Amino acid sequence: MAENNPPEKTATLREQGGAVLGGVRETVLQATRHAEALVELFQTELNEYGRRQVRRLMAAVVGVALLLCAYLMLCIFAVLVLMPVLKPVWAPVLAVVIFNALAGLVALLISKSGKAAGVAPETVKELKNDLECVKLYLKGKENS
Repeated sequence: MAENNPPEKTATLREQGGAVLGGVRETVLQATRHAEALVELFQTELNEYGRRQVRRLMAAVVGVALLLCAYLMLCIFAVLVLMPVLKPVWAPVLAVVIFNALAGLVALLISKSGKAAGVAPETVKELKNDLECVKLYLKGKENS
């Protein structure tokens, strides 16, 4: 007895096109979701960076104000202490000015030696990872 199997139905051009477009649509949706996640990560990192910088700036402002008051008093004290030792009136002032100039130069050299941190390191890492994935995908397409 012969079996009654219906012949295999091949997909029509319309069905194949629909499947391809469905795949493209899904790929675009996934890429859009990924891009939205990257933007959200960047915004979160940027907000965190901004809060950190504001806290650092406020602490620096308070610290500088207090140090300036103390430094002014120290300079006055240094001039008063050096007055009996250095007889001309301008000598103790000149000694304090020279010390301040040297200390300022050292402070500038120290401030220039630091390296600035990146704004959004996790976002940059994700973008590099995405770029590597795209390169691997394109390389796979060339080989096939």
